[in-house]
Amino acid sequence: MIGWESGRSFVMNAPFAVDIFFSLSAYVLINSYNEKFPCVNIRQSGNFLLSRFIRLYPLYFVMLLVMICIFYGMVNGIPSYFSNNAKRDFITNCLMIQSFVASGSSSINLPSWSISLEFYLGSLVVLLALFCRPLFYAVFAFFLFIAEHYGFRVVGNNDPVFHNISAGMLRLFLSMGVMIFVADIVKWFSFRENIMEILCALGVFMMAISTICLPPPFHPVPIYLISLLFAAMGIAFMDKAVFVDKIMGNSILFMLGKISYSIYLVHFPVCMFLVYFLHIYLPSDPGNWMVHFSILMTILVSCLTYEFIEKPFILMGRRVRLLGKNR
Repeated sequence: MIGWESGRSFVMNAPFAVDIFFSLSAYVLINSYNEKFPCVNIRQSGNFLLSRFIRLYPLYFVMLLVMICIFYGMVNGIPSYFSNNAKRDFITNCLMIQSFVASGSSSINLPSWSISLEFYLGSLVVLLALFCRPLFYAVFAFFLFIAEHYGFRVVGNNDPVFHNISAGMLRLFLSMGVMIFVADIVKWFSFRENIMEILCALGVFMMAISTICLPPPFHPVPIYLISLLFAAMGIAFMDKAVFVDKIMGNSILFMLGKISYSIYLVHFPVCMFLVYFLHIYLPSDPGNWMVHFSILMTILVSCLTYEFIEKPFILMGRRVRLLGKNR
């Protein structure tokens, strides 16, 4: 949000952080459900989808309503640069289908495009990988072919690439696919501890380089895949590299990680509230004191939304997920 228009943004390639989020999601979900459900069936799949919905949707919906209140309360309607069909966008956003090409919609709460894909397509990717790894890799190879043949922009989430496959859908499948591939390699082969330390540190370093330093277009597919590979490597070795784990597992980063879903969905409403309430255009000046205030306000609001919205539904989702386990 901050500094992009002035060209002084500290994070040059912020959209790539979403791809890292997709990779991390794949790693956590695959490992979690591989252990809990060694043989996946239809009932367990239904419980998985229900628990994912309970985990993702409540905060998503609350922030959608907050954005609509901000727009209609302060701007007398959703601004034209978001949509030309407010009624359609409200319905598709409520149904979480705004990120699909066929919907022709945009996300009212801008970051929520990835949550839409994470719930529908991301859940299918995980189930496909759990049900049948060979079939998953066949589909992954197909997506690799599309990406290489047609190309795409990392910042063009709704750009149609191939029929109804968008850039955002490609990014999700490639991010999750590369992560699952790397996790399988780590599982199949043994690595010495010092090698794991080096590979993890290199992966974390390259995550930072890819996100902070690479210019926004960042769409040559080979470069994108290499960045994904390093990100997946850093994630896969994180809990096996003691030194890196101590650095990344400190209390501040742990707290930020715990509320990161809230931060992701809250930061845009906070920025829009400040823009329209105080009439300060945040992206134009990253050095403005309001930028620091917006970051602090985002974290404080995120602590509240985590405690009173996320946490109760996380516990509910866990109870639903356990229904599929054998006694």
